[in-house]
Amino acid sequence: MNPVISYLLKMLLCSGILYGYYHAALRNNRFHQWNRYYLLLAPLLSLTLPLLQLPLPQATAEAPALTAYTRQIITLREFILPAPQPGPVSYLQVAYIGYGLVALLLLARIGYGCWKIRQLIKTGSVRYLAPYRFVESGQVQAPFSFFRYIFWSKGMSPHSRDGRQMLQHELVHVKEQHSIDKLVLETACAIGWINPFFHLFRRELALVHEFIADRQAAAGSVADYARTILQVSLQSRQLAFTNDFFHPPVQRRIQMLLHQKSNYTIMKRLIAFPMLAALIIFISCQQQQNEAKPGGVIDITMQDLETKVDGDRITSINIADGIALLKRDDGITYRLKLEDEKELPEQLRKITGQKAADKDVFTFVEEPPTFPGGEQALASYLSKNIRYPKAAKEKNISGTVFVQFVVAADGTVQDAKIVGQHKGGGLEEESLRVVESMPKWIPGRQKGQQVAVQFNLPIRYTLADKGLSLLTPFLLFRQQGNC
Repeated sequence: MNPVISYLLKMLLCSGILYGYYHAALRNNRFHQWNRYYLLLAPLLSLTLPLLQLPLPQATAEAPALTAYTRQIITLREFILPAPQPGPVSYLQVAYIGYGLVALLLLARIGYGCWKIRQLIKTGSVRYLAPYRFVESGQVQAPFSFFRYIFWSKGMSPHSRDGRQMLQHELVHVKEQHSIDKLVLETACAIGWINPFFHLFRRELALVHEFIADRQAAAGSVADYARTILQVSLQSRQLAFTNDFFHPPVQRRIQMLLHQKSNYTIMKRLIAFPMLAALIIFISCQQQQNEAKPGGVIDITMQDLETKVDGDRITSINIADGIALLKRDDGITYRLKLEDEKELPEQLRKITGQKAADKDVFTFVEEPPTFPGGEQALASYLSKNIRYPKAAKEKNISGTVFVQFVVAADGTVQDAKIVGQHKGGGLEEESLRVVESMPKWIPGRQKGQQVAVQFNLPIRYTLADKGLSLLTPFLLFRQQGNC
């Protein structure tokens, strides 16, 4: 699956679970500060959790089923193909650009709102009344606050009974710094505008802000304060990230004022921690499941190698960095740590010798085969002859393809096949085409005789993603392909 689409789906899943828990256990309860921070963090967690990958036990991805020389004999690097010239824009790229443009417009809307507030400050009458600044303007329809500014309509007296309660309400917003919360949620909604749960989080957070301000402003006069809310229940139309006194719905605000303490409040809050831990583990397991290849890896010792490993079932051996990987015909891989990788254990030599004798193809020889002209010539041959498949470019498929082949005793390339994870998009077919058309190699030698030797060639295909340059600043991560 495309990594961006996969990320969006996981983001939707995370935010859906987090909102479901809030709606079932936390909504309409009186622990408003707890709900405030939960609603603020939930969208941020939804944006970051799909990017996590924890090192969980038994989650080790199996190495590609390759038979390769140890580093002391020969080292092969991956041949990286240069990024192809940008082709026609695909529908997926158009969708990415459209998504980015919508996000840009929403972010611009936030900036425009801040600019309008700045204009209100410039044109209004500003008085400094520590710890806030009081702004009176004829353009203000109803009281609202933004950071340390409280905006007031000139047609409303702040000294009346209702005015004092409204002013106290807005002062709570200023002291609690609710404007920061609103800007964070507005930005998250702009970036993840396609996620409906983000908009629900934003709506609920705005209400929780009102609950906090109502409780502190009402103090001991809950009934009078509720009556004030009813008397001025005309809905105002302020900017989405400001805190206005007439915030809807009025019914829930009054219910919260009169709401008694609910039961099991501690349990309702603490259950969030095991739920969050389970969500992290689930997402990270999914990440590793997507990246891991089929089969399992079993760690063995030298004694296990001699007593438990059936050499007849071993299909390939990979030795590098002091680690030997022995793959069986059923997909299971044995991992053995070598004390001295310069000297192969006798049992390992026996297994590789049996394989060579059975197939007359060696896996370890005194003089390995080489491409005419050496590794640089091989890299030049690949770069000149491989063409990035059109289907892979259109689907943004990239990654490393492992080609396994036999260099026969006469130097010809035979039995070429793909090993490891399948990438698709024509990458495997193109790799096989170029490998099978290779010129003769300089054959390997064993005890002075030219012999057939199994060889492996990793080829990495990369994409530049030039078609997404306009969207890049708004993506949380660059697409790396299906590695």
